[in-house]
Amino acid sequence: MDPRRDHTALARHLAEDPAFVGIGYATAGKLQAALGDDLPRALADGDVDALEPVLGIERGLDLVAAWRDQQAEGDVVVWLAEHGFDGRLARKVVVLWGAEAPARLRANPWLMMAVADFEKVDAAAHRLGLPLDADDRGIAAVEAVLYRRLDEHHTWTAEAEVVRLVGRLLRCSASRAAEAVSKAVSLGVAVRTGDGLQPAGAAMMETYVAGAIARMIEGQASEDLIAREVTSQELDGWLDEAAGTIGVELGGEQRDAVHLALRHRFGLVVGGAGVGKTTVLKAIVAASERFGRAVHMMALAGRAALRMTEATGRRASTIASFLKAVEARQVAVGPEALVVVDESSMLDLPTLYRILRVMPASGRLLLVGDHAQLPPIGFGLTLHALVGIPAIPKSELRTIRRQTAASGIPVVAAAVREGRLPQLDPFSRGAGGLSIVECRPEAVADRLVDVVADLGGPANVRILSALKAGASGTFAMNAHFHRIVLSGCPPGDRGRFVAGEPVVFLRNDYRRDLRNGSLGIVASFEADGTVVAVFDGNEQRLSGHDLVDLDHAYAITVHKAQGSAFGTVALPIVASRLLDRSLVYTAITRAIDRVVLVGSRDVLRSAVERAPSSLRRETGLLEAFVGLLQNRSEAVRGGESGRRNPGTGRAHRHRG
Repeated sequence: MDPRRDHTALARHLAEDPAFVGIGYATAGKLQAALGDDLPRALADGDVDALEPVLGIERGLDLVAAWRDQQAEGDVVVWLAEHGFDGRLARKVVVLWGAEAPARLRANPWLMMAVADFEKVDAAAHRLGLPLDADDRGIAAVEAVLYRRLDEHHTWTAEAEVVRLVGRLLRCSASRAAEAVSKAVSLGVAVRTGDGLQPAGAAMMETYVAGAIARMIEGQASEDLIAREVTSQELDGWLDEAAGTIGVELGGEQRDAVHLALRHRFGLVVGGAGVGKTTVLKAIVAASERFGRAVHMMALAGRAALRMTEATGRRASTIASFLKAVEARQVAVGPEALVVVDESSMLDLPTLYRILRVMPASGRLLLVGDHAQLPPIGFGLTLHALVGIPAIPKSELRTIRRQTAASGIPVVAAAVREGRLPQLDPFSRGAGGLSIVECRPEAVADRLVDVVADLGGPANVRILSALKAGASGTFAMNAHFHRIVLSGCPPGDRGRFVAGEPVVFLRNDYRRDLRNGSLGIVASFEADGTVVAVFDGNEQRLSGHDLVDLDHAYAITVHKAQGSAFGTVALPIVASRLLDRSLVYTAITRAIDRVVLVGSRDVLRSAVERAPSSLRRETGLLEAFVGLLQNRSEAVRGGESGRRNPGTGRAHRHRG
């Protein structure tokens, strides 16, 4: 269909925008059927006579008045429909450019790159007759390449690779592509970082994060009239008494971690499963309070925050709720306050940027986590990159302190963390720890179902998968177990969800304090179809569009499982580019009592020996930090201070 003759988007806009009172889907459809291509003109000209056969005079006048009040958005809807875009983008476009949006889009359709794909914008520009060698087209292609790379989690790309990808997108010569890159850099659309390029927003965030951390490391005079610096002797004295005070016995590595947290303004406490990070966290909170420092504890996932609360006896929150409370001035991060973020391997660049933005000049930030786990779902690298910078204070816990007869998981996890696959016992229904069910790839799904049945059903096992698709992926496994549940329900109760089913939320909703990956249980249903689900002890009522973002969670991806813990985990082992050491390690460390691996031992060994995916993520954070320190060192020596942009050091592929 010719998009210039498709006014479905306009009819939908009239029906859905509350500004057009009394125009529902049925009436909007009648207007579209009666006027067709003439509907935009009738609205723009205020032609009540044309509208009268469908609406009558009074309703026609009301619609014309409302259209004039919403003229910019209405014109954008028409323009979008004419050029094949979703009319629902109109509101975003008007927010970006206001009443001038229609005129600006007609003059430069490349502005639509802010909300649409390059190919669709390119087609619209072609219909408008714009030349293929237009500068705006080349700059838009550079932007498209960099943001596609950002969608793949990279914040930095070698300039030669950008030129190649731009040339492919524009179907032009390398010299023309290089010219487009130069113009994009001159306009600030792209930032040149060493021999690579970054999207302007990502470059800004990495530069800010590097600068904020560098200032913390250098130290800041205290602005607090009560809290003060704690001497090593004072802290050692307190630690000697800590066993009786807080009921924990600290080893040498753990004492070092407490020293780092109390005596540095920024630091990392890292380590694998079972090394006592929770014990250290409890001691850090107690020591901070002893020496007069407020502590704010948080994690990205609600369940991780709940575990912090249980471990320390002090309230912890999700990062989203903490930031929301700070912005609403319900929580104040005072000078000398310590902000502790657990499960920090999950921190993407925008989240760490937002945390640092609310930190006071003399505040303290401690990141606790395990950099051997999967990198964050969002773009950039934080903990994984920072742990490799020698200038950043770091305490690594290596000694395994949690191992019982029922679970050898920490020992196996430690071996996998180092790239070694230890001896695994065959699966036995009565045994705990870590075991394997060896089978061929085509049998993995069936054997996975058998394992779940042997262990008492899906209520007792969480399936963690590398993949969504495939016979043993999350889609198929969730559908299978949902069918089993439905088979035992009365016909009237067989809906998309059943009370008691595990569910996962698939979108960040800061208003509800839910994130992409929040896990819950369906509690009940209301008469209008609203689903009542409980997430981390909080009831949420989900209806309408929110239900699109709710799915079953008998099986979830390993990425979605980060920050959570389950009694028993089953992991299908199926060859995939996603199945690597960090994914296997992350899945294993989600289990408390038992892990059952289902699949080929050879495939498992290959995955464990394969370098983690985080090593393939390209960022500029490390080089931004190193460049910043070099600049400051030169300034101290009286060198050329301030001439070098902190982000212009040679960027590189992150190496863990």
